[in-house]
Amino acid sequence: MLKPIIFRTYEKQIEFMRNRGIRVPDEREATEALSTFSYYSLVNLNKHLYGGLDVRTFLGNPSILDLQLCHMINMSFFQIVLKGILYVETSFKTKLSYLISSQYGVTSKDDIYDPNNNFLFRGHYDTEDSRTNGILKSLLNKQQYLQSDEQEHAYAHHFLLRNRQLPPWIFIHDVEFGLTIQWYNILREEDKNVVCAKMIWGETNDPPSNVSRITAKRFLDDALQILREYRNTIAHGERVFPSEMRYAFSEEPLFAILRNGELTRDEYDEGIGLNDPYACLLAITTFIHDPILMFNFLTELQQQLDFGERIKQAIDPHGDNLDLLRIIGIPAFTMERLKNISHSKFGDVSRYYFTLLEESAHPFTGKDFDKNLD
Repeated sequence: MLKPIIFRTYEKQIEFMRNRGIRVPDEREATEALSTFSYYSLVNLNKHLYGGLDVRTFLGNPSILDLQLCHMINMSFFQIVLKGILYVETSFKTKLSYLISSQYGVTSKDDIYDPNNNFLFRGHYDTEDSRTNGILKSLLNKQQYLQSDEQEHAYAHHFLLRNRQLPPWIFIHDVEFGLTIQWYNILREEDKNVVCAKMIWGETNDPPSNVSRITAKRFLDDALQILREYRNTIAHGERVFPSEMRYAFSEEPLFAILRNGELTRDEYDEGIGLNDPYACLLAITTFIHDPILMFNFLTELQQQLDFGERIKQAIDPHGDNLDLLRIIGIPAFTMERLKNISHSKFGDVSRYYFTLLEESAHPFTGKDFDKNLD
């Protein structure tokens, strides 16, 4: 028999929290918190931190303020992760649209079977893939939707009115990330190889000879699906739970690409780098090839961790109710290894930048600075 769903006032919600071992010292403040964050966000989404989903009473006797901070720290950190995913999404769309424009032109037709001046012509794509027709028709429908009055304020709509065409590099900005991935998936193999190599190793670097194209494409496929799933989860304001993620990195492609100590096989066997937040961060930093973007992204991540640590020291300096790494779901080595990825890509400028960043947070002498550059 289904359990009945019952509406509960803020007073009843506070009573329930107390019955579950959550301290509520000030009911007025608690009411404001519940009306701002919701009982579901504060209680249901934090159960895994205080005994588990199947345990009714919260272990450790956390306060409602502890739960607020858990929620805020988690959401703030993952908003930065979302920004990183959007960097990668833009890069992926740019590389894909560049290839399509250079290979198949800048104009399209209302018929995927028309070979003349049509970058959506079926013959440009994998004709043996059963998904090709459906995906191309979805792209065509997207173009037609951009011409509708519902999109009159969109830049693409105005561009279409002026030029009667929408080149790939403008059109792709209005294509959802999931559909963009599908568009890439129906490319012919030689075109996939080009996009894949540029995503993993950058526009101006050659792929290493010891990583096969098949392996590289498997890594990219895994990474894009992980990023898409994290993107959708975070953008909808939901909490990230790796156990609910459907996609994960396959072991061999992952370790073929990661060669600088970013992850060990023992850690992978423990679930680290599989589909957890660290896996998402590995994908983001692998695909960032601009030093300014990398420095900005890692700095913002570090600032969120520093903020969380300051809050912990202010609110609960000796308690165990605010374990930052557990709240976010990342291992202790995360930032150090992400910085090492930056160093491997950008060399001395990366080491110099992060030394300056450390210096601004913890001033030290010039002698210490020289030591850090060695």
